[in-house]
Amino acid sequence: SLLPRSGASTSPGSRRMGVACGSGQQPAGAEGAGAAGAMAVERKTRPPQRSEGAGFLIVDIMSGIPDERLDPFLIWHELPRSFHPPGTMPGAPMHPHRGFSECPYAKEMVGKDGPGPMDCFLGKDHEGNKHSMRQGDFEFGQVGQGFMHEGVIDKHWSGYMHFFQLWINLPRKNKMDPPRIINCASAKLPFVEVSASPKVTVKVLLGENVFGATSPVVSRHVPAQYLDLELAAGGQLVHHPPPEMQTRLAYVYRGQPVVGGTRCSAGEFLLLTHGEHLMVEAGREDAGLLFIAGRKIGEPIAKHGPFVMNSRAELDQCMRDFQAKKLCGNMTREVIA
Repeated sequence: SLLPRSGASTSPGSRRMGVACGSGQQPAGAEGAGAAGAMAVERKTRPPQRSEGAGFLIVDIMSGIPDERLDPFLIWHELPRSFHPPGTMPGAPMHPHRGFSECPYAKEMVGKDGPGPMDCFLGKDHEGNKHSMRQGDFEFGQVGQGFMHEGVIDKHWSGYMHFFQLWINLPRKNKMDPPRIINCASAKLPFVEVSASPKVTVKVLLGENVFGATSPVVSRHVPAQYLDLELAAGGQLVHHPPPEMQTRLAYVYRGQPVVGGTRCSAGEFLLLTHGEHLMVEAGREDAGLLFIAGRKIGEPIAKHGPFVMNSRAELDQCMRDFQAKKLCGNMTREVIA
C-alpha cells in the first residue's frame, strides 16, 4: 500500500484524506538509507539554550548554521514545553523590529487545572492594537518598515506552555513596506487527518495545496511552507514541497522519527538535502516535528538584534530612526477568527 502523499486531489476545504498508511516503504531504523528521491538529513544538531526576552529560556534551533544555507529563514526559536508557576513567565516587553516577517506559533498553552480564559499571550503594538494569542494560534507579522510590539502573560496565570518563533527574511524591495500583521485562530488553520490508523495529521500554518489544504495565511513576498506534522506510533507520510522552495529544514519536538532514512530524536534540528519529497516514519512511539521550506532570496544579510537589513549603513539608519521615534509605519492588522 502507499504512504500518504501531499498534493493529492481533494476539494479545497477538505480536512481529511481517505488514504491509508502502509509499510511498503523503507523500514524504520534503516539509518541513512532513504528511498530514492527522498530528502536526506545533510546535518543534524542539538541546538543550545539561552535566555531571551525578559529572561525566559529558549532553544536557538538554527544556531551555528551559515545564513546562506538557511535563506530565507533567519531565526527559529523554541520555548520548550514546561510548567510555569504564577508570575514566572515574564514574556517579551515592548520592543522594535524592522526588515523581515515574524511568525510565532502557540503550540500549547493550558492552565494547570485545564483550559481557562487566562490561557493566552496578551499582545499589543505601537498603535495600541491588542490581541490575545491562544493555544494553536499562529501570527504572521510582516514587519517591513517597522513596528513595536509586546507579548505578556497575566501574572496570576500558571500552566504549561510550548511556543515557537520563526523569522522569515524579506527581499530588499519589501523591507520598507508598511507593517502588516495577520492573527489567525487555530480553528481557521487547516488540520488535515492524513491517516486515521495509525493517526497522522498535518497542521498547515503556511502553504498551498498541502494534502489538499491551503492556509488562509499567505507569505506574499517569500513563498514558504510551515507545517506541524504529528504521527502516532507506526505512522508514515510523504510530503512533496514545491520545487522552488529549495531550503528545507525540520525540528523534532517529540519522539524518535526516521526522516529520510535517518533516525532522529526530540530536540534535534535537521538540515535537509534537495530531494523531491520528505519521508517521515514515526517508529515505535508517537512523533512530532515542524517542517519549513522556502524560496531563497539570495541577497546580503546585515542583522543586529531586532533589525535585519542588507547593509551596515541600513542598520545604522534603523538605529537613528528608532532613536528619533521614526521607525514604525502605519499598521494594518487582519484577524482570521
